[in-house]
Amino acid sequence: MMIALGYIFTVINYVLYCASRFAVSKKTILLMDLVAKVFTVMGLYCLNSLSGAAVFCITFVLLIAANIKERLDKKCLWGFIVFQALYTIALFYTYDGISSILVFLSATINLLCIWWFAPQNMRLVGGFNCIIYLAYQISIKNWAGLIEILVLISNFAAYIKYHKDTPKNIDK
Repeated sequence: MMIALGYIFTVINYVLYCASRFAVSKKTILLMDLVAKVFTVMGLYCLNSLSGAAVFCITFVLLIAANIKERLDKKCLWGFIVFQALYTIALFYTYDGISSILVFLSATINLLCIWWFAPQNMRLVGGFNCIIYLAYQISIKNWAGLIEILVLISNFAAYIKYHKDTPKNIDK
């Protein structure tokens, strides 16, 4: 029952996340990602991936902080350092082989995107990051996680769609 529930939460996460890639503003992307991460954590917990659940609990808090940072239009290195340290601590305490390393690597790339990049760069780098996260989903045998392929496609599709726009329209 828990595995089926984990798959359902995974699918809900992916629907929300794919939709977020097509949002124009970074604030909207981050807000939609925040909601998606609730389902990510619940899904990974149901699938008994403690490293993943810990990392995405931190990512949930990161998204709240990033939303605040974006609304205040501030740049702050200390926030980036704090979240990277939290990811490292989570890796240390929940280490369970290659799956832990893959989710840590993916979370680190995601942190760079969320904290520093404009939406268009988030889409591009996020598309490549999907490959790492897909490997993570396979390593924990979350077969619903193969939907990550759609996230990869949605990242690149959104990148192409907004590539035609002027930078002033897509970097807010």
